[in-house]
Amino acid sequence: MKPPAEPNPFAGARAALSSKRAEIVSKVDELGTHDPAEVASLGFGKRVGDATLYAVERMTDAYRARTIYATVADIDHALERIEAGTYGRCVACAGPIPVERLRAVPWAALCVPCSAKPVRSKLVR
Repeated sequence: MKPPAEPNPFAGARAALSSKRAEIVSKVDELGTHDPAEVASLGFGKRVGDATLYAVERMTDAYRARTIYATVADIDHALERIEAGTYGRCVACAGPIPVERLRAVPWAALCVPCSAKPVRSKLVR
């Protein structure tokens, strides 16, 4: 008699990643919506006023959108790893990524030890 198969800890990963991606893209769309009349009258003076406050809010939203798009790219890479059969393996050392970590951050590409290492600059010194 064949022993029962162990459940795949990554079985719901594709659905979770796709759902999170849709949620994030929706947030980016919300950040991008603004009243065109506000932009048309946007001016920068020497005093902090409504236009300056609006400009700062727009810059903040742009930064948030850029950060969110980076997460979308990470999710897309995780979906690619699922297709390639490498999901759940660290992209740096090929070691296993703990299931608990993937439950918390399903798009995690690095195991805990590799994610703790400082990022090396690609600049030539």
